[in-house]
Formats: sequence, C-alpha cells, structure tokens
Amino acid sequence: MSLSKEQKTFAIKELEKGNRVNLTCDSYEISLMIQRHKMKLVVGIYVDGTVKGIWCAEHEKHPEAKYLAPYFINVYKPSFKQKLIKLCGKRRAYKEYPDLDAKHEHRLPYFANVTKAINHLIKVSDSIELLTEMAT
Repeated sequence: MSLSKEQKTFAIKELEKGNRVNLTCDSYEISLMIQRHKMKLVVGIYVDGTVKGIWCAEHEKHPEAKYLAPYFINVYKPSFKQKLIKLCGKRRAYKEYPDLDAKHEHRLPYFANVTKAINHLIKVSDSIELLTEMAT
C-alpha cells in the first residue's frame, strides 16, 4: 500500500507546521519530526522510536537503515582527481587508481528537506501507511 497524494501533502504540511508525523513502513513505525541540527532545521527520522549509530555506520547489515537518509562522499577529492589526470593523463591515472571515481555511502538520521524525506520513505518501502489522523 502506498500513500495517496492527499496523504502525502498532509504529511508535508504537518511537518512544515512543526508537528510530528507517524508512518508505518514495512511493519516498522517511523516518526518524522522537525529538529535542530548544527543551527539549521532538519527532518529527524526515528525507527520504532529510536536511532542507533550502528545503523549509520554499518547500514548493509541492518534492515532499519534503509529508512535513513543516504549520503555519498567521493573517496578522492575532485581537485585531487583533476590534478592527477592533468599530471599523468587519464589512462595512467585510472590504471594506478582504479577506484578514482568511487564513492563512499553512509546514512544519517535526518533529511534537509521535508519533501525529500517523504519521497525517500515512499521509494524504499514496500508498504507505507499514515498513522497520523487527517482532519476532514
């Protein structure tokens, strides 16, 4: 089951007001709320009321981690890659550094944007249901 368009807009509006939104995703209870992180407002994600640091570090081993926000970091800085290609040439650079374009993925328990949080949960969940009551 997926969220209808009305439920999705309701959840986004509730989060923008500062209210908590509760969802059920694949038998996990997901809570979304606005919170402060490093002097900016973000959407915090709680799976069954908690967030564990091990989910962020070893996200492949824990199924709960798929609900957290994915972030990607280049293994090599783009400036290093550019200088290396200029110095050695593209063929030699990729020969000596086969993982020159590799990225490292990690998960964080917050999203910077309300819409991104809801869309991510819809994308990764097989079944999603809104638990917060809609006012009619």
